[in-house]
Amino acid sequence: MRFRVGSVPYLNAAPLTRWLEREAGARYAEVIYAPPSELARLLKHAALDVALVSSVEHFRRPETRFVEGLAIASRREVLSVRLFCKRPVSEVRSVALDTSSLTSAALTRILLERAYGVQPNYLAAVPDLKAMLRLADAALLIGDLGMTAHHEEATVILDLGLAWYEWTGLPFVWAMWLMNPDAPAAQLTELLHTSYQWGKAHLELIIDMEAARTGIPRALCRRYLREVMVYEIDASFQQGLERFRAEYHQSLGAEALPRG
Repeated sequence: MRFRVGSVPYLNAAPLTRWLEREAGARYAEVIYAPPSELARLLKHAALDVALVSSVEHFRRPETRFVEGLAIASRREVLSVRLFCKRPVSEVRSVALDTSSLTSAALTRILLERAYGVQPNYLAAVPDLKAMLRLADAALLIGDLGMTAHHEEATVILDLGLAWYEWTGLPFVWAMWLMNPDAPAAQLTELLHTSYQWGKAHLELIIDMEAARTGIPRALCRRYLREVMVYEIDASFQQGLERFRAEYHQSLGAEALPRG
């Protein structure tokens, strides 16, 4: 049986998924790449057996199960989830949110409203920094573009991972492997841990491959995958996740409830 595995197409997922694309792993899985919001939709409609989806999807769909011990997380700065502002954060009145995002969009709202005390208007936008900053005072970008984008008008850049840590003192879980209730949990858990262990052992090879694929400088790829990203999570990350869950429900209210 080949499993249908959904993954984000970003650099940060590479250590978790590259083995699944090699001959040994491809016997067991087909990897489908899509933005987080699309992966959540595909998982909900059973088009995938497991998906690397935004952590808020687990809040919205508590019947899902996650693969324990693995995630995409960061302890402090994250580099790839950033809010680009044309003015000081305290003066931001409108924010363009990357439509690819789920967790990061929710975190932006929580941080702005709870940590910075501002309540801007939000609008959905395709991830194009120049166009987004024509529409709003600030723009959220995630993934590889979030790490590499630049605009001369963005005089303040807020790293959401660092902002979360400075506010709470906790690390942050951005995404996790989620399975639908009827998925074979034991088999998928073993498969995905095997894939990550290969990625961990071949990280320098992955860095070389991803620098060539993305055009991101190798030094930045290496720093990101070796020093910033965390894939094996401990109790402190669970504490961060639970704090995020509480803030998510408190800040977003009815919007945070599962949608049918």
